[in-house]
Amino acid sequence: MAGDGLFGDSGGGNEIQAGLGFDDRSGLRVVGARFLNEEKFTWDLFNGYESLRVLTYSASVSAIIRMLDKYSFASFECVFGYEGVLRDIKDILSFQKVVISNTRAAIMGLKDDRHVRILQKVRGGGVHFYVLRKYVAHAKLYLLSGADGGTRVIVGSANLSERAFSGNQPETLVKFDNDEQAWRHYNDMFDDLRKAASDEITLPQDRITSAEIEITETPVMTKPSGTLIIDVPSAEVLEMTAPVQIASVEKVAASIAPSISSAIPPIRGGKQKVTPEVRRDISRIRLVKSAEEADNRYFSLDKVNRLALLSGEPFSLEWNEKAVRTDATLIVNYFNNYEGAFEGNVPRLQRDYFVFMAWLYFSPFICDMRSLALLQDSDVIRFPSFAIIFGKSNCGKTSLVDTLMTSMFRYTRTIPKESFTASNLRALQQAYKRFPVVFDDIGRAAFIRHGKDMIKNEMQLPVTENPGFVVSMNAEPQSFPDEIVKRSMMIYTTTALPPHNEELRQRLQSRIQEMRHGLTGHLYRRYLVEVMDRLEEDRLPEDWLALSSGVLSEIVSKFTGESAVWCQPMTWLGYAEKRYDRVKARLINLLRPATHVRNEGDAPNGWKIEGNKVVVWEQRDAFGRRGFEWEDVPSTLIDEEASGANRTVLHRSSLEGFIGKRLRPLRNWWMPWNSS
Repeated sequence: MAGDGLFGDSGGGNEIQAGLGFDDRSGLRVVGARFLNEEKFTWDLFNGYESLRVLTYSASVSAIIRMLDKYSFASFECVFGYEGVLRDIKDILSFQKVVISNTRAAIMGLKDDRHVRILQKVRGGGVHFYVLRKYVAHAKLYLLSGADGGTRVIVGSANLSERAFSGNQPETLVKFDNDEQAWRHYNDMFDDLRKAASDEITLPQDRITSAEIEITETPVMTKPSGTLIIDVPSAEVLEMTAPVQIASVEKVAASIAPSISSAIPPIRGGKQKVTPEVRRDISRIRLVKSAEEADNRYFSLDKVNRLALLSGEPFSLEWNEKAVRTDATLIVNYFNNYEGAFEGNVPRLQRDYFVFMAWLYFSPFICDMRSLALLQDSDVIRFPSFAIIFGKSNCGKTSLVDTLMTSMFRYTRTIPKESFTASNLRALQQAYKRFPVVFDDIGRAAFIRHGKDMIKNEMQLPVTENPGFVVSMNAEPQSFPDEIVKRSMMIYTTTALPPHNEELRQRLQSRIQEMRHGLTGHLYRRYLVEVMDRLEEDRLPEDWLALSSGVLSEIVSKFTGESAVWCQPMTWLGYAEKRYDRVKARLINLLRPATHVRNEGDAPNGWKIEGNKVVVWEQRDAFGRRGFEWEDVPSTLIDEEASGANRTVLHRSSLEGFIGKRLRPLRNWWMPWNSS
């Protein structure tokens, strides 16, 4: 990271550097210090000061707004950094666009008086936001000064975010109170970064009416007058960079690259020169957004301040009874449509689809539940971030998801199935925040290749808000291994609309479309408010599914008088026991009396009891396949050490407990589990 110089004329070449502008404080630094004491973090750490300067590479705007609202700082400066490497002008443009859009969106989400108050501070010169135009180390720095001359320097691992400052995750801050040397050292560091490597974010004078800005509105396009020289990082630096909060920036970069490639100057000698002429050429290019880029949707929820944003616009949490009654009636009518139209176990279908509705409505809170469970060393598996709806075709999977998403946000968005890749899933996990990500008609091979590892990943994500994923598939239960089943909300059905009755299908589809047009979203607003009222801060609910389904059942019952069986509360244990029903049925069929054999050599396929073990053997077909899909069976039932190529050994007591029956050989084969 080389170079001195600021925007404007520099020496003989009218060139400026995008480097950090200092050599003695770059790279890994070691500061000598002496331990005095240690205490739990509270926000009182910021009390009593009139000035605050912040350097953070991963800032939560909600925390910044909280500080500006909570404390009457006469002066506030925040420099936003970046975890990744800004390799060229395309990356710089994308990074600045994302940061500024996020900042504007957060301010838009404030109530009117707070919105105006923040902008008044900006207009009066008391609040400044800056965005870096170059890679910066993971330094977090808070500089406080008071009217009485007192100073406080805070450094450490915690970014300015609600999660880091919640006190629930293992972070460390070190403070230097009234330490002249520390104050001078870190202020100099902040000044060098702000002056040599950042651009100030310009905000409107009055109200912000749109969160999104265009590429041509970024500071790097509107502020500098000289030539910007970008030092292209080495391969070693690129390899060291952790892809944490980079997905949104890379998404924008990928979308603008084809349009501005002709205007981007080449890299020569490890440097890229962006002249005023280059910026002028870029500003003249009309950027036609792809469907992916045009879809900037996300859902953000601030539970503390009861504020929500939907794709940068305020999402009202207010509701009225008439609209809630309309939505509740339409939802009840939708579920009642299965009766008389679908063939199979319709009550089971309605019940399962209502359980899915309870998960989908609650999915914006799942990220909070999983984070809290990890921090408290609780069972994160109880809070599935993936819901899989599968079974036969024509069972209404797509229609159900579209209708429920419309009831929540008044529109739906299905991601093209070719985008179901590991990298895209990670990007969507960060870009959509709490807005459910929906994939339709995903194949088994693609799901196992790209979705399996994400579902199994129980590490805490680098972002505070992330969505639930909905995947619908035409698949059978044996398509999913036990490790996926126990970590996902599994909804399986064989109840379907008769494929030969086209007239019935068209009539039902027309009725459903009419229902969707009447949905107002007020039932979901009512649901969100009720759930937030019942969730306790920093405490996991006893049973999130009972809470969610219970709130839904109460709202529907209150506004429609409906008390159908399908609309009753469901507990997590009740759901968890039913998700293996079909596996149990298949095991019972496999271990039926007709296939019991005394000795393995007496038949090519069969089973027998050996003390506390049940041995099952199968002859493979010409392709080496076994007849039974053992991946569906909970791994705790199988004795892996005793099992072999064509032989599966099961723990008898665990097996009998799972299927709810006691195994007896031949004549006394089946007895109820509670029999003596």
